[in-house]
Amino acid sequence: MPSSLLWAVDVYGRVYSLSTAGQQWEHCRDAHLEFKRVTAIQQCCWSIACDNQIYLYVHASDVPIRYREETYENQRWNPVDGFSDRLLPSDRWQWSDVTGLEHQPLGDFQLPSENWEWEADWYVDENFGGEPTEKGGWTYAIDFPATYTKDKKWNSCVRRRRWIRYRRYKARDTWVKIPSEQTGSLPDPFNDITCGGWEITEEPRGCLSLWAVSLQGKVWFRCGINHHNPEGSVWEEVPVPGEVVQISCGPGDLVWAVLWEGDLLVREGIGRDCLKGSSWVTVESPNTGVAPTHVAVGVNVVWAVTKDHKVWFRRGVNPHNPCGSGWIGMVGEMAMINVGLNDQVWGIGFEDRAVYFRQGVTASELSGKAWKVVSVPRDSERSHSSASASSLQRLVSFIHMMDDMCCTLTQSALLLVVTSESHT
Repeated sequence: MPSSLLWAVDVYGRVYSLSTAGQQWEHCRDAHLEFKRVTAIQQCCWSIACDNQIYLYVHASDVPIRYREETYENQRWNPVDGFSDRLLPSDRWQWSDVTGLEHQPLGDFQLPSENWEWEADWYVDENFGGEPTEKGGWTYAIDFPATYTKDKKWNSCVRRRRWIRYRRYKARDTWVKIPSEQTGSLPDPFNDITCGGWEITEEPRGCLSLWAVSLQGKVWFRCGINHHNPEGSVWEEVPVPGEVVQISCGPGDLVWAVLWEGDLLVREGIGRDCLKGSSWVTVESPNTGVAPTHVAVGVNVVWAVTKDHKVWFRRGVNPHNPCGSGWIGMVGEMAMINVGLNDQVWGIGFEDRAVYFRQGVTASELSGKAWKVVSVPRDSERSHSSASASSLQRLVSFIHMMDDMCCTLTQSALLLVVTSESHT
């Protein structure tokens, strides 16, 4: 069975990981940063560091992250020069994309960030429709909007060939800062971040949803995250009817947020054609007069913590009813909570600041039965008590029942991130 990793950050911003095949929290020695927030899925983690910058950690894999850049060289025939780059004013660019509308000379292609590298130089693609072309890779047509063939004909007036260059993502198993030129001039720093949405669509591969909240209470969405673009492309602001303090998104289309004023927001209209959704719906606080401080969502569950540290479960949540139907008070007091892939719930105790997991969570009983403490020593602690070992074994047995679970917890004890990966 593949082992699972739990990632954690303590109050000093130090990063730890716990493997179900191990016996203690391992300090991530190569992490020279201090973190405030971390959100994780199977293949990567996003974080907010104490310098208020966004960082990304992409796990190493046997499958490289490669992206193919391509551009087309276009030529027209004339009776003096034959085929040449002397095009008509109405023609497309000499170097263009496949449509001919975008100007794409070879020298204009730049790496998205310093975390990428070129595998090799540009080369001509000498295949067309699965068949080899003549030497040089040219394909021919009557005119540029027409259909191309690999064979030159008597009426072939234009030709083009495709140039290809691959770039590879090299920053793996290390924290890298998302370049400021990509994030743009954001008005204020982020103070919360959440990642999910991998079940919304299968195309493009590895498509994710990343949401963030700024200190001014604004909500931002990171566009363009997928397997071939792990850093995403740009931040876009999502208008909200108030100031948001915290946000959570699940593997699917569930996104909830907490407002300063004390209510909660639910995002509607999320789908494969609109990852950001279209509108917000307001949901009342679980406890009248006591504002929520934290919300956590999964596939079919929503949990919340109010200012009096009470824990609440939202019943009736499903893909057809993201708002649910009502709140149920649960036993226990937590500083914060979060939800894993299989709707498993994790929490940080209010009194002891220990990490807990919710026992008895099943598809038929999503609220679970009881809180169980995760008592595991860190590698800096020399004594390994039998109680800790016993608790670890219970945790190991539990996580082995789950598949690709991801969870994030932040606050003044441990920031817990659970990912499931194979380790050999």
